[in-house]
Amino acid sequence: MVALGALLSLLLLGAQAQHRSEWTYSEGALDEAHWSTEYPTCGGQRQSPIDLQRKKVQYNPSLTALTLVGYDDQASEFPMTNNGHTVQISLPHTMYMTAPDGTKYIAEQMHFHWGGASSEISGSEHTIDGIRYGTEIHVVHYNSKYESYDIAQNEPDGLAVLAALIEVSDYAENTYYSKFMSHLDEIRYAGQSTVLSGLDVKDMLPRNLHYYYSYQGSLTTPPCTENVHWFVLADHVKLSEAQILKLENSLLDHQNKTLNNDYRSTQALNDRVVETNFMYLSNQGDVTSSHPETDQERNSREI
Repeated sequence: MVALGALLSLLLLGAQAQHRSEWTYSEGALDEAHWSTEYPTCGGQRQSPIDLQRKKVQYNPSLTALTLVGYDDQASEFPMTNNGHTVQISLPHTMYMTAPDGTKYIAEQMHFHWGGASSEISGSEHTIDGIRYGTEIHVVHYNSKYESYDIAQNEPDGLAVLAALIEVSDYAENTYYSKFMSHLDEIRYAGQSTVLSGLDVKDMLPRNLHYYYSYQGSLTTPPCTENVHWFVLADHVKLSEAQILKLENSLLDHQNKTLNNDYRSTQALNDRVVETNFMYLSNQGDVTSSHPETDQERNSREI
């Protein structure tokens, strides 16, 4: 009888764990609007992503450039997985980022967020002055003071994410993404994995890595822990429309539906402050030469 009770308890725990993993963005009982019922922190006061309002950010000249080490290491192998929510690439721990305060963050994985459920190509998580970009890349790191990501993810100063917005370019395809794109068909179904070799992560980021927005926030997916130092690069990656459409239409989710709109809506800033290490010239509707206005921003302003 005791053994039967133990077995039932294990089955119950397993069912609960399975239930907790079935969060979605827009469908089912645990869609984004209901994340906080299972993951209370998702209803917290320091959630991400946010709308980066350039006229309201604070310029902080002490924010020096981030130091990125190992981002151009092409000798490693990079496991790539369709986890049912996005495509995730595991990163070697020889990759790390040093923040302006000297904190060293070790790279753990990178993933993407995109749109695709409508004719409009827009699926970034962070927005700038209300403008949503085509795609967003997140490079997730953990504080080196902790032994592993598993430990750091539960600590108040545990995580940092380097993010970059991706906009549609009228130019030719971005060849730095060719290797990554060519392997998406190998992970079409949720749970499938493959391995990339010779990936240059630095080349997949914007050219200008010096300027960024910085704020304290959370993971953008459950459990939404509020222990993430965000660094959102001011410069943007450019992909062709065909490349973004490829990303939007290559993968299937856990229900074997095309994985679209895997982005969270922007969250309230509340009493937080967003800092930058570049200045925005609000009286001219433009920014300094350190952060040139993008085609998408310029077109939006001229409409």
